[in-house]
Amino acid sequence: MSGTLPKQLVKKLMKAWPSEPDPGNLTTWKIFQHESYLNSSLEEQNLIKLKSAQWRYEYEADMPFFETYYPNFDVQQFSGQDVLDLGCFTCGRLVSWAEKYNFRLAAGIDINPVFEDAGILFAKKKGVPHDIRTGFGEALPWENDRFDSVISFDVFEHVKNVKAVMDECFRVLRPGGRLFACFPSFYQPLEAHLGAVTKTPALHWFFSGATITAAFDEILAERGPSADWYGRSKTGLDEWEKLPTLNGITVRKFRKILQESEWEQEAWIRRPVLSDGRRSRKLLFRVLRAPLNIPARIPIMEELTLGRICCILKKPSK
Repeated sequence: MSGTLPKQLVKKLMKAWPSEPDPGNLTTWKIFQHESYLNSSLEEQNLIKLKSAQWRYEYEADMPFFETYYPNFDVQQFSGQDVLDLGCFTCGRLVSWAEKYNFRLAAGIDINPVFEDAGILFAKKKGVPHDIRTGFGEALPWENDRFDSVISFDVFEHVKNVKAVMDECFRVLRPGGRLFACFPSFYQPLEAHLGAVTKTPALHWFFSGATITAAFDEILAERGPSADWYGRSKTGLDEWEKLPTLNGITVRKFRKILQESEWEQEAWIRRPVLSDGRRSRKLLFRVLRAPLNIPARIPIMEELTLGRICCILKKPSK
């Protein structure tokens, strides 16, 4: 469905449940584009970077990643390992892992030099051995067989080429090393990443990416200069995008990549939507997600009801 009429309908649906980023929200990378950061002194900017990392560090203590997504994995196996966080943001979570699980080295990579600066500042503050860099998952700047584990949370849906990133993870892992990949499928109803404009879910079930993106861009334009700090630097979609910043990876597509690779699948954890974050502890969310446990295990239905593709993959030992 495309054209002017569908676009106007999408705009109405978006505006029925509008949203707008909070410049004080330390969980979003957009804060580093806000004037409160850009117009600050270097000392003040570094403080904001540290506060962002600290927020993630404290969130990890409250909502432990491995207990949530990999409850049956023995985290003691990380002790003494060199571990890469692919998509580390400001490294609060990575530093927390390094402390809790006794990493020998906490390595991290993300696409913005601001994140690298923040991560290095925070790792130094906490006294954690680190190697934090700026780069892309399709071309990791480390030698072959460098890491014992690679962990990636909510990143694979954003990369330009999932297979290329998977190949790079395979390359930098030592034989017997593991990849912990956890990310939402494209048709997960709550993960369309349109939160700068709307909270309305599942729009991409009914409208094309081009139509949704056109409506999204028009709403941002209508908000004027006040939206510049969280707006986009372009309109429309790049060739690899199905929605802004999303590559369209699905359960089916990901399984096909695995079938054509050398990865060994060690675990595939199934948790339905509404299982993520602090909200998942609320009674309402526990009740709402209960009937979704079965559909999240059924082909085709899992595309709509699985909270995240969440697996442990192993590079074969030589």
